Amino acid sequence: MFRQLYIIGNGFDLHHEINSSYGDFREWMYENNPDVIEEIEEVYEICNDKWWSDFENKLASLDIIEYSSRIASENQPDLLSEHCDRTWEDAQFEVEHQLRSLYNDIRVCLPNWISQLNPPLESKKIDLTTKDAVFINFNYTKTLENLYGISPHKIFHIHGCIDEDEDFILGHGKSIDELNLIKTNYLETSSFYTEQENCLELHEQLAIEATIDQLASQRKPVEEIIKKHNRFFNSLTEITNIFVYGLSMSEVDMPYLKHISSKVKSAKWEFSDYKGRNKERITKFCKDNNITNYNIISLSDIVNPRQLKIPFSDL
Repeated sequence: MFRQLYIIGNGFDLHHEINSSYGDFREWMYENNPDVIEEIEEVYEICNDKWWSDFENKLASLDIIEYSSRIASENQPDLLSEHCDRTWEDAQFEVEHQLRSLYNDIRVCLPNWISQLNPPLESKKIDLTTKDAVFINFNYTKTLENLYGISPHKIFHIHGCIDEDEDFILGHGKSIDELNLIKTNYLETSSFYTEQENCLELHEQLAIEATIDQLASQRKPVEEIIKKHNRFFNSLTEITNIFVYGLSMSEVDMPYLKHISSKVKSAKWEFSDYKGRNKERITKFCKDNNITNYNIISLSDIVNPRQLKIPFSDL
C-alpha cells in the first residue's frame, strides 16, 4: 500500500535545468518549424512571452468572433454561381481546415521537441522518499526514471510519455459552454446584431460554430482521464504525505488535485513554489478543499547535500 504520493509538474524539470518551458518550445520551433510558428501567429495574432508561458490555456484564447468574421469575409458565398448553396459552407470548411491543420502540426512538433531536450543535472537532485511511494507525472519526460531510478511501474504519466506510442495529451480547460457563451454575449451586446441569431448570415453562423467546435476539440479531457483511471485514484486512500513539486496549479489541471483531495482526507501536503509565484493559488486551493496541514517550500531548499560539491560536514 502506497503512503507517499508525488505529483510532478514541469517546474520539477525546470529545476533540473531541462529546457522544457513552452518558451523553449517556441524558440525550438523558430529554428526547426518556422512555418508552424507562422501558422500560430496568423491565427492567434498576439503571441508574446506571456502568451507562450501559458501555452496550453492560451489555445482557448482565440478571438472567436474576430477570427470567424475574418474567415467569413474572405469566403463569401458566390450568389451568382449555379452551385450557390454549396458556397455558403466555404467559410466553415476553411475554419475547419485551418484550425485542424494548425493543431495537428503542433502535436507533431511537440514530441520531436521533447525528444531532444537536454538531460537533467544530477547536481540538482532533491531528496525523494521513494519507499512506499507512487508518482503522478504531468511531464512527458523521464526524469524520474533516468535520474532518480524510479521504477516505471510506480509512475503514472497522466498526459503521456516520450517513450509511449500514445499521443501526448495537450489542451486548455475551457468548457464548450464557456466557448458558446462568447458567441451568446456577442449576439446580445453587438449594436449591429441585436434581435436574433438569424441576423447573422448563414456563412457567418457556420464559421462561428466551426471555430467553437475546433477550440472545443482542443480541450484537455480531464474528467475522462479521471474516470478512465478511477481504479488508480481509488488506490490512494491510504496516502499520508502528498508532495506537489513543480506544478503550476493552473485551472486546467486543478480538477486532478481536487479529485485526489477528495480521496485522501487526512494527508499532509507539501507544495513547491518558485519565488512565491504560486503561493496565492496554493493557499486558495488548500482553503477551498479544507486542507489545513500543508507547507510551501522551494525545490532548491531540498537539494540532496550529497549532490553538492562541498563536504556534507561543512553544511
